[in-house]
Amino acid sequence: MSHINFVIPQNRNELLSESDDQYFVKTIINPREITTTLNVAKGCYKDEGPTYISDNFDIYFSILHQADQLPMEMLFTAYEHLHKATQDLIKSLIFLLEDKDSVNEEMKMKYNTIIKMLMYLYTSIVQVIDHKNEMNFVQSVNRKSKGKKKKNPDAFMHSIERKSVVIVLHQLIQQDLRFFFNSPSVDDTFIKLLTDVCYGFLEAPTIKGEKETRQEIFNFLGYLVVHEGHGMAFVIRLVQLVKTYEHLTICISEGVQHLIQNHNCKMLIRDLVREITEWQVDEKFADSQGTRFCSMVLTQMAVQMPDLMIPEVMYLNKYLAHDSYHLRNSVLSVMVEVILAALTRNDLNEEEKESRDELLEILEEHIADVAASVRSKVFQHWCRLQKENAVPVKMQNVILEKAIFHLRDKAANVRKVAANCVTTFLEYNLFGAKLELGKLREELAEKKGLLDKLKSELDDLKLNKLTELEQEWLEKENEIKAVVESNINKSSNEKSMEIDENVDSSIVRFYIMEGKYEDAFKIFEKVAANSDNFQNIKENMSNDDVAGFYLMLLKSMFLKIPDHINEVINSNTQNKNAVPTEEHLERLEALSTTVDFLQTSVSFLELLDQAMKPMIDLLYSVNISDMTEAVNFFIAAYNFKLDNALIGVLEILKAIRSCDHDRKDIILNAMKTIYLTTSAENMEDHTTTIVERLIDLLRTISMDNLQDLNSIIAEWVEKGTLDNSVIDMLWQYVTLKKQDVCKDKSRAALTILTMAAKGRKTIVTRNIKLVGTIGFGERGQDDILLATHACHMLCVSSMDVRNISDPNPPNRIYANDEMWKSLRDMVVTNFDKRVKFFNGFLSAAVELIFRLCSTPLVVIEDILKTALVKIGDATEESSLEAFLLIRMNVLVGEIAIRFLNFMDEDIYKELKRRQFIRRDKKKNNNKSLRKRNNVSLSASQSSCSTDATATDDSILEGAQACDADADYISDLLENRTVSSSSTLGKLSRHIVYQCENPNTFNEEHVQCSAISALLRLMLVSSDFCSKHIQLIFTILEKTSFEDVKISILVHCSDLLEKYPNIVEPYTPRLFLRLEDKSVEIRKSAFFILSNLILRDMIRAQGHISEMAISIVDEEDDMRQMASNFFVQLSHKANNLYTVLPDIFTHLCDKVKDEEQLKTILKFLFGLIDNNKQMESLVDRFCAKYRLSEDENVAKNITFCLTLINYNERSLKKLSENFELYKNFVLVNDVYLYLKQILANCTKGVVKQEIKDRVTELEGKIKGMFELTEGAKMPDVPKKVTRKSKNKSLAKKKQVKKRSKVESDSDSSD
Repeated sequence: MSHINFVIPQNRNELLSESDDQYFVKTIINPREITTTLNVAKGCYKDEGPTYISDNFDIYFSILHQADQLPMEMLFTAYEHLHKATQDLIKSLIFLLEDKDSVNEEMKMKYNTIIKMLMYLYTSIVQVIDHKNEMNFVQSVNRKSKGKKKKNPDAFMHSIERKSVVIVLHQLIQQDLRFFFNSPSVDDTFIKLLTDVCYGFLEAPTIKGEKETRQEIFNFLGYLVVHEGHGMAFVIRLVQLVKTYEHLTICISEGVQHLIQNHNCKMLIRDLVREITEWQVDEKFADSQGTRFCSMVLTQMAVQMPDLMIPEVMYLNKYLAHDSYHLRNSVLSVMVEVILAALTRNDLNEEEKESRDELLEILEEHIADVAASVRSKVFQHWCRLQKENAVPVKMQNVILEKAIFHLRDKAANVRKVAANCVTTFLEYNLFGAKLELGKLREELAEKKGLLDKLKSELDDLKLNKLTELEQEWLEKENEIKAVVESNINKSSNEKSMEIDENVDSSIVRFYIMEGKYEDAFKIFEKVAANSDNFQNIKENMSNDDVAGFYLMLLKSMFLKIPDHINEVINSNTQNKNAVPTEEHLERLEALSTTVDFLQTSVSFLELLDQAMKPMIDLLYSVNISDMTEAVNFFIAAYNFKLDNALIGVLEILKAIRSCDHDRKDIILNAMKTIYLTTSAENMEDHTTTIVERLIDLLRTISMDNLQDLNSIIAEWVEKGTLDNSVIDMLWQYVTLKKQDVCKDKSRAALTILTMAAKGRKTIVTRNIKLVGTIGFGERGQDDILLATHACHMLCVSSMDVRNISDPNPPNRIYANDEMWKSLRDMVVTNFDKRVKFFNGFLSAAVELIFRLCSTPLVVIEDILKTALVKIGDATEESSLEAFLLIRMNVLVGEIAIRFLNFMDEDIYKELKRRQFIRRDKKKNNNKSLRKRNNVSLSASQSSCSTDATATDDSILEGAQACDADADYISDLLENRTVSSSSTLGKLSRHIVYQCENPNTFNEEHVQCSAISALLRLMLVSSDFCSKHIQLIFTILEKTSFEDVKISILVHCSDLLEKYPNIVEPYTPRLFLRLEDKSVEIRKSAFFILSNLILRDMIRAQGHISEMAISIVDEEDDMRQMASNFFVQLSHKANNLYTVLPDIFTHLCDKVKDEEQLKTILKFLFGLIDNNKQMESLVDRFCAKYRLSEDENVAKNITFCLTLINYNERSLKKLSENFELYKNFVLVNDVYLYLKQILANCTKGVVKQEIKDRVTELEGKIKGMFELTEGAKMPDVPKKVTRKSKNKSLAKKKQVKKRSKVESDSDSSD
């Protein structure tokens, strides 16, 4: 045995090479013979024990060498042999090491070889089997992900128990192997052989679920680190593993923590941190994945061992300037964990506070990091710190301000986290549960007043004390002066030094107060000794001057006010009223603290108030995450009672208009959280709280938000969110069964029920009589608003979409019902009385009658005739009071529009429904007839023929019936509704008379009601519309009443939709309203026109340039409306592209300000992103050069060409059209714009074809300057922002006459 020299190979093939002085494998056994040889080896093992390996090494090596060809069962058999042999080897070593003296050198060498041979084979076979098992696991996972069910029968049948392997290795290394190796340490190659197994186990993803195995691995590695100097190799190998395997990011940090706790390997932290970070600095090792994994390990170490990471923080600080954002994030995470673990206590000393503030300042700096991921991560850290109450009060407002600033960050992830940070600072604020800015400001002003008053009192007390001390000094001064002068000569040779007032002034003062002047002077000189400065001053002074100087210093000590105050307070003298007392000072300190706290609180709330606007903008962000965070902020703001929280809630209401299902769900859940979630302990209190909240919301919202609230409540009811208990409580409010409910709340509850009924119709259909009794009974007579709300609610019951195939007629109430009598009496009784809100009730009543009454014309005719009787002769309208004229106009207009809707919708659909039922009955009758007559073939054929004829006749009859119904309704509306013989026709003449005589009826509300009534009458009949359309537009131009103009604009939209041929010639007059002085009229006109254009009701060409001018309007709302309109227009096929040249032509004439013109054109061109359209625009704008010789126009055309995104084809078109604009190249601005185009085309990486086109065009431009005598190419500035001031060109402009540029459109081009 002694002659065998086994060297652990670096590569397995090294053992196949013959060697004179080292062991090598002589025979590789054939795979077919391995089973037999394994059995032979097993027998040898039983006879010889672990020493058998020296004679059977080649057998096991053959298995390793041919592992890919052998079945797993054979490999596992070899593993079992070697595992048992290793266990027996450990027992043998223990036995031998108990009596080392009995072991000779030959025995040592023998066991040295056995250990190395056996461990080489054992570790190798373990790694081979484990690798195969891992490969099988990965393949099975992949098959599962692909849906395949085929299984490998050999997989996982022979898995190694990793834990037992590591335990065996650990037991082996714990033996005194140095004794057999004859060296002070175990060979590094042997250590590597063992550790490779453990590191291999860590590489396997399945190790993540084997906690006990991981602990055993790190116990083994920990032993090597402590006893075998494996520390540095351990750190290097761990970092290599982490860079490759993500699952180790958590395993490694847990393992290191285990080493520190169980093996006291604290120094590993520093080495590991340095190894993790330093490799990332070298660019040649750049690895984004490795950087990310290493950063995760650093973060996990900081989470699990923050105390041990504190010393490493300042070392890591230098990596915050590194390019890797993963590394920066991990360093910042480490800092945060350190702060949370060690620097958040209340008993921090000054050094710890300084360290904490320094780390927080670093974290604050990286809010402005260049990487969006770092900025977002930093805000997440601040959120966590705020939740843990780790942000000092002095930094609260600083961080909050920066978070608010980043609500407008370009990166969506930063905006989201910044918004979350603002919400977190609000939810975890230090200032209270109710944050009402107005009240805090009032409290701050009050406390400041008290503080100023107290300070004034203290100043007065100090002044009184100072005066008293001055007087006392004057009484003692002569005696003190005498003592000083008498002692100067004695001490003239002594050195002095400056006085330390803070230490000794109180002692000197005490002796002076006691009259012991000699002692006071001695102490003064003693503390002033050894001062070269005073000696130099003294040389230039006489004795009198020195005495005066000493006297001045002593006086300053005596008059030191604060020390006197403390002396007086501590001595409890009877003269406490002359100086500030302890109570004064305590009040001063408390008030100062309170004022500082309130000032910080007010600043905090002012910042939150500033956050409202950007948060509202986030509600309408393209990213749904922005909206989610903004909604969460407004929920928190509402819960904390912020002053402007309701503004955000109303904006959330507006956002319900979005058609996005996910956004709607977010809004519905948010409103549910705010209004439907309570902390009540019983159902009654819960429902009462909800009802009160909804009523308060209804009272505060504007008309703009009313429809949004309507939608939300309807959705809640439809989905069951607003349950029956709340509905029942609302009915109790309406019926006044609930105690202490006022009329206003009762009406509000009725309105909320109206909204709820739109989600579930049974809420109103089952309570029609109840609502009618309440609304039109005694309560309704006294409260006209209640009656109005009752009408609105009853109207909901008839808002269902009617189905013509429904056999049941629509639900309507007979005209002789008591409800209609009560409603009619209310209208007639109050018609000639000055009742507030009656006009609204009148409109609601007419709508209700047409919607729910079975014969509405009967009731309406009765109301109309009774009203006319009550107001007298209608021909004398000039003598009527204004309110009666308004009411009659409202009544006529409302009847006209409701009658039109009644005929077009209700009557026509009802006629179609009845016709459908008749056809259906006829078909059923024909079918039954065919069955009865189906006796013979001939009879059947005859019946079929008859039926076919009958069917064709019925279809023709149905179509004819529909046409007849439509003709009947059209004739009724056109010729009989507003005819001279009808009641409405007679009243229409008086409406027209009021409109034609604005001087007689010069009250704005009268004119507005008359024009609205006239416009509604015009909707009924085209003939009536044709007769009075000129009057309408004359009033639009001449009236001075803003509401009248707006009313005309709104109704013109309906007229244009119904009678386009009549109204279209007047559309240019509508566009003129865009130039009106009134902002409201301009807004209304723009809204109406944009709506008509987007619905293709009017053509976009011709006057659309007037709408484009609104892009630079002085009013923000107009600019926003214009921007939104053109954005939507750009989404409609080729609409914007088609009209863009036409817009340009008109803008050149109308817009004189060059900057405004450029702003409009930039915006419009920015909306076109189609390359083919861009190419066509080059042709169309180049064609404009030949329509004008004006250099200003040429300059503007060229500016438009700079706004086009050029590709090869569009640049080719620009070059081909050079002949059209070559004469303008000499114009300075035109030349500069062309150079700008060419410069933009060559930016970055461009195709060779584009470069060739640019060179070609540059040559043509240069050629123009060469052909023109005396022409010089102007210098090209870096940025073209100003007009050329070339005098010669200016003279040419004055000489040339500007030619009119014709309108450009698709047809003109």
